[in-house]
Amino acid sequence: MTSSLENLLNNSGFDFFFLVVDKFLDISLPKLKNFRSLSQNNLKIKNSGLLLSQKNIQAQIKKSKNPVIVPFKASAKIDHLCQKHGWLNASNPSHITRLLEDKIKFYQLCQKENLPQIPAFISPFTHKNFLEAQKIFGQKIVTQTHFGWAGNSTHLALNYSDINSRIADKTLTKFSPYLNGYSLLNNCCLTRQDLIQSPPALQYTGLKSLTHNPFATVGRQWPSHASFEIKEKIRQITIDFSEKILKPLNYQGFFGLDFLISDDDVFLLECNPRLTASFAFYTEMELKNGLTPLFYYHLAQFINLDYQIDLKTEQNRFYNQNLIGSEITLRNQQGTTIKKITDFKIFSKKINPLVIDPDIIKKLKK
Repeated sequence: MTSSLENLLNNSGFDFFFLVVDKFLDISLPKLKNFRSLSQNNLKIKNSGLLLSQKNIQAQIKKSKNPVIVPFKASAKIDHLCQKHGWLNASNPSHITRLLEDKIKFYQLCQKENLPQIPAFISPFTHKNFLEAQKIFGQKIVTQTHFGWAGNSTHLALNYSDINSRIADKTLTKFSPYLNGYSLLNNCCLTRQDLIQSPPALQYTGLKSLTHNPFATVGRQWPSHASFEIKEKIRQITIDFSEKILKPLNYQGFFGLDFLISDDDVFLLECNPRLTASFAFYTEMELKNGLTPLFYYHLAQFINLDYQIDLKTEQNRFYNQNLIGSEITLRNQQGTTIKKITDFKIFSKKINPLVIDPDIIKKLKK
């Protein structure tokens, strides 16, 4: 079924160029005739801004009368190149996304707005402050510095000596307790009318057969198996986050949130102010179920497309029980994805602990 928004995008007069350097984050949209990927995985380019600066890439873009650059992730270099060449940039300004990705500033923003977070304090990383954190929170301490990905800026420690070689002395650090539980995520889009969010997905975090890092995400699945009450808490936290933080920043389009569920408490962990690692597969699930993808709304938002939306119907996808699918990834020691398996099935029937079919793990490691 072709959505009316898909038709409008196809006839918008714009050409969309998706900018991504990781083939595992790429997306194929054959029904969107004016959408193409600029991914060049044969190049040793691991930076989207650098990819966009390549002459052969720019030559492709310049063939279009109305190009729209669609970065997987915003950057100052992409902002600069789009401004220099007069290309429309379908991402939020990099200074906004950088603010939201900063784990310490994010905590401070959410704390100011009374959004539920794991208790923490922020201080320079020293032996004294580590011991102070243990006095407040107990033996197991989680530390986070400003920026990181795939869990590489988050560390669990029982002793200062466990991590003092990983964090430079006096680096500003967030100290918090380690809580048992499981993590969920959602995909969302702030449209011209209001927020639309996906059902929560269960994150495959710290799966011991695939990672030694307890905070590394190696996949996710819909449905999450979370209770109705937990999902409703997530829905409301996402609305509050959108109203209190994103809208005042004039943020628009796609984003994702991560949550920790410990007992019956729901804590907001972080925001991915961009297209998420799951957006491509989630888009496949939406199309399979006859839904207008959140990604289409993202594209429409940045070209200021005039379209009609039945907001109540679109927001009801949060309760859609037919969105079923799983993806699981294998990473190398540097945290880079080297293989991915996706299927419109449930990989784990249990939520905590996760239990993935050993055959799937075996197939992933082949």
